[in-house]
Amino acid sequence: MRQRLRHLYLMYGLAFVALVLVLAALEQMGLPRAWVGMAFLLITMATYAVIGIVSRTTDADEYYVAGRAVPALYNGMATGSDWMSAASFIGMAGTLYISGYAGLAFVLGWTGGFVLVALLLAPYLRRFGQYTIPDFLAARFGGRLIRLVGVVGLILVSFTYVVAQIYGVGLITSRLTGVAFELGVFLGLGGILICSFLGGMRAVTWTQVAQYIVLIVAFLIPVIALSVKQTHNPLPLLSYGEQLAKVSAKEIDLMVDPRELAVQQAYAERARRLEAMLEAPSRTLRELRQQAERKVSALRAQRAPLEELRQAEQALAHLPRSPEAARQQWQAEWATAQRKAQPLNGMTRHAQRWRTPTDPDDHGSVAVEQRNFMALVLCLMLGTAALPHVLVRYYTTPNVAQTRRSVTWSLGFILLLYLAAPALAVMVKYEVFYQLVGTPLDALPSWVSAWSKVDPSLFLNP
Repeated sequence: MRQRLRHLYLMYGLAFVALVLVLAALEQMGLPRAWVGMAFLLITMATYAVIGIVSRTTDADEYYVAGRAVPALYNGMATGSDWMSAASFIGMAGTLYISGYAGLAFVLGWTGGFVLVALLLAPYLRRFGQYTIPDFLAARFGGRLIRLVGVVGLILVSFTYVVAQIYGVGLITSRLTGVAFELGVFLGLGGILICSFLGGMRAVTWTQVAQYIVLIVAFLIPVIALSVKQTHNPLPLLSYGEQLAKVSAKEIDLMVDPRELAVQQAYAERARRLEAMLEAPSRTLRELRQQAERKVSALRAQRAPLEELRQAEQALAHLPRSPEAARQQWQAEWATAQRKAQPLNGMTRHAQRWRTPTDPDDHGSVAVEQRNFMALVLCLMLGTAALPHVLVRYYTTPNVAQTRRSVTWSLGFILLLYLAAPALAVMVKYEVFYQLVGTPLDALPSWVSAWSKVDPSLFLNP
């Protein structure tokens, strides 16, 4: 079985690499990016659907725990894919980009959680041989009450976790295909249903092994490409230290750049205006509506150009409908303006470990930040070790020894992404600081405009 699995997934990996190369060549030949994204999404989803359909089963053991026959290596890959969802694939590098050193708490906490799983949870869950976490609680402690508590806890945790994953599915689907975010959510959920409904855990396991190959290749390719582009070194873990030094130097330059200071001043002035508007939102909204109505009436009386009149009518239509809506909108805009009025758009310096106190005698704030860092690491470790969709994967191995090895493989496969994420964050920040900052809007790369359709806040005028 293992030799057959190795052969199948080796062929799958080579086919995926070939697909990426073919799509890249077609894009260079002029195929629209929207078509490339759609082709990539549809082909991979169709592959997962085929695996799900082929893995269909009516046997209870196969459906709930994949027959307890998944080898440790492949269960590790499936767990890595299960864990490397939107939170890690999208959020990890983004968190490190925004937070710098402080974001490493997520790397330490999420990987440390698997140490707890290996030492304290996975072997004992497998030894009891149940199907779900509530089943384990009932078998270990007895009674229906503890099972009910387990079910309620599982639903609450899973619902909270799944909401973020669904948002990530919609975001990626809409970016790849150009469809609306809401439609992207339904397309992603439909693909998940096809992959898992007929075969249960058996289908999910082999689909996730295939997904891990796609995920890790898709994450590592841009990291390696940026490393080669910026440092001519294909090993980003060995090269991004050099880029971090350049980013740190650029941060110092930007903090004293007159143009950046002028932008910060403009946003500070905008924050003061919004603060004044929030003191009396009802009166301010009434005055703004009256001004907009007078402008529309004047343009109509002057028979102004249609485009100018249309813009004035849109400005009137986009005003908040009620004082409460105005207050909420202006508070959000005020918070954004406050952040953008800070140096580096409110971000801390990437390599700065702890915030520098503004008061020379303020030594306690650094100690608080250090305690908060360690507390976050601990919370993330415990949270990771308690995630139901991770723990249930360790019911699928043949025995306790395989379960222990499976956790080790899981951590190894996840580390491939988590060690690359800090490098990606630094190299993307280098790209932004040296290629985008200071560039006129009409000279920005096309991908910035494409992403602004997903996130309109990318273009904000003070």
